[in-house]
Amino acid sequence: MRKKSAGLPIPFGWFAVEYSDALQPGEVRPYEYFDDEFVVWRGEDNAVRALPAHCRHLGAHLGHGGVVVGNDLRCPFHNWSYDGTGAVTDIPYSPGVPPGLRTPCPTPRPVAESNGVIYIWHHPNGEAPLWEVASIPEIQSGDWMEIERRDWVIPIHVQEITENGIDYAHFPVIHGTKSPPEPEWTIEGYRRESFVTTKMETPRGLVDGSIHVRNTGPGQSFVRFSGISDMLLANLPTPIDENRSHLRQVFFIPRNASEGAQRASRAVARNVIFQLEQDIPIWTHKRYVANPPLVRGDGPIRVYRRNYAQYYVGASATESDADTDAGVLEVKPQHVGE
Repeated sequence: MRKKSAGLPIPFGWFAVEYSDALQPGEVRPYEYFDDEFVVWRGEDNAVRALPAHCRHLGAHLGHGGVVVGNDLRCPFHNWSYDGTGAVTDIPYSPGVPPGLRTPCPTPRPVAESNGVIYIWHHPNGEAPLWEVASIPEIQSGDWMEIERRDWVIPIHVQEITENGIDYAHFPVIHGTKSPPEPEWTIEGYRRESFVTTKMETPRGLVDGSIHVRNTGPGQSFVRFSGISDMLLANLPTPIDENRSHLRQVFFIPRNASEGAQRASRAVARNVIFQLEQDIPIWTHKRYVANPPLVRGDGPIRVYRRNYAQYYVGASATESDADTDAGVLEVKPQHVGE
């Protein structure tokens, strides 16, 4: 298949790179995201740290043969050790560490851990995090439990995955949705929130339900389903490069849910996964259209792109979209705070 490109840069923000339970104390792992390589390890203090993949000395890959010693990471080539800032802490065959090597790495990889997921902050210019990783009260309370997790690697730019949710016209065509959601939106800085009441399909027919979505930056989306069941979906898209994305989905339900409620929640989760996998063949073969000829009923795609452009350094390729076809933007089934 011919390689396609959306012509969009990689956005900055916090992005999921691993599940917490996949990285034990003393383990180091290599990762390739953001068109780059880095390593993540967990020290004996249980804290997670991350650095660029290659040793500052002679370029060995720290994720292939590197060893966690205490809270530091030791290179497999000459046993140089690094702390979580990238400063050299030990050179075993040298009487000391030269002052220039005791300084932090010039390209750090800020790391955070929340709700069972390890996040890395990515910024192409190496700027420090501009917001904190979102915390989810339902999960942090300990009153909810995980029931399902899925991963996909998809040949599409990460923006197009999240944009799919406000492409209202595709829901009846691809998913057979009888009542396509048209939510009320609020956008404030790096946070977006939407709420919609809708008809949810069940074996017993349509049931009134609601969907509440909380987004922080381009890499964290938490969807609360109510009606058929009470369920929370963590939707975590991460860019591998400009043309590929890694999507993680994790589903949670209340621990005290009845057996019937649990069955209903698992059915909703299966349906969410089924609908996503209906989208993947379209995503795999589609091309990004920078200035689409939108019509009434398509959804607030231009508004969404204008908001998403804040995660690109400098002028975005999507910025011009906000100034064209203004007639479509005037018809808003939802309220968008800009």
